[in-house]
Amino acid sequence: MTSKKKAKSRQQAPWLGLDIGGANLKLAHSSAEVQWSKSVPFAMWKESASLASRLAQAIDDSPEFHGVAVTMTGELADCFATRAQGVACILDQVTRLFPAPVVGVYCVDGKFRSPSQAARDPWMAAASNWHALASWSRRLLPKPKSTVEESTGVLVDIGSTTIDVIGMSSSRLLTGSKTDSDRLKRRELIYTGVERSNLCGLLRSVPLHGKACPVMNEQFATTKDAYLWLGYFEDDSQDNQTADGQPATRDCARYRIARLVGEDGSTLADSDIDAIAQSVMAKQVRLLRRSLEKVLGRNRGQGVVPSMVCAGHGGFLLREALEDGVVASRFGVGQQIWLSDNLGEGLSRCAPAFAVAQLASEQID
Repeated sequence: MTSKKKAKSRQQAPWLGLDIGGANLKLAHSSAEVQWSKSVPFAMWKESASLASRLAQAIDDSPEFHGVAVTMTGELADCFATRAQGVACILDQVTRLFPAPVVGVYCVDGKFRSPSQAARDPWMAAASNWHALASWSRRLLPKPKSTVEESTGVLVDIGSTTIDVIGMSSSRLLTGSKTDSDRLKRRELIYTGVERSNLCGLLRSVPLHGKACPVMNEQFATTKDAYLWLGYFEDDSQDNQTADGQPATRDCARYRIARLVGEDGSTLADSDIDAIAQSVMAKQVRLLRRSLEKVLGRNRGQGVVPSMVCAGHGGFLLREALEDGVVASRFGVGQQIWLSDNLGEGLSRCAPAFAVAQLASEQID
């Protein structure tokens, strides 16, 4: 086989991408034509010892793959005393299911390491999924009109637990961050998402009967309840991953939200629940706008008008953040590239898993 044919064969080799989080396992096949992806709830802090078996169940219907590309954030789960212990445990579980020689671990320097190498250098492998997605997303930026310019943009990935806002150009990522704390300080990581965030941690008070009412400091409701009530999520009577263990339906969300202010679903009117849920969305939109302004402002002047690559299943938050046009007018935001339109809702939700699989298919022999 000629070197050219070998390169082509290597690029087309199918890979399975794993994004191993603290609350969800996300899987995706490297082929955009296959369109296979899966998001599976997984409470790492309770079930870390059963990770291998849950992955085995998840890949039961997957298409053929020859290698496994891993990125992770689950090492932060509080069942692990340190990040190093978390990385080692996750990789031990992965290699119980897949032979170590076929596993590549993505690291925050943009390189893949073997499981043993990654375990020896855990801070390179820890919290790496944002880096994989941003590195892959650079290829989606529009080509500049001249050779002296460089395309720039920002990745916005809105998931169930967090929001990533990462500056990038066609040649590199426009950030010096390597860790979660780096990104928190630079407003590139917003630790709130559209499903799992505890409402009492997000808001100090909510509107009730025309006045501000302090919220109770208990996990009575989460952001998923707000968006179930507002109609952004559909009812799922089989989903009991809620604050009270009752189904993820609009009617049950009503009762969970009402407890936040010491009431229940029978004592508050629809308009009261509406006001509380809208205040949740308004707070997350403000946080997202603030991060966009910080990241876009920091990278102003890097090149042509920045584009925006949008991933995750919380795109409705970004649409709301851009609705008034202030961010776009201040920073001249250009083209919006929605992965849900380009790849479909499933791959957009599992975008880091798809990205790491794609990167592995191109980089690893």
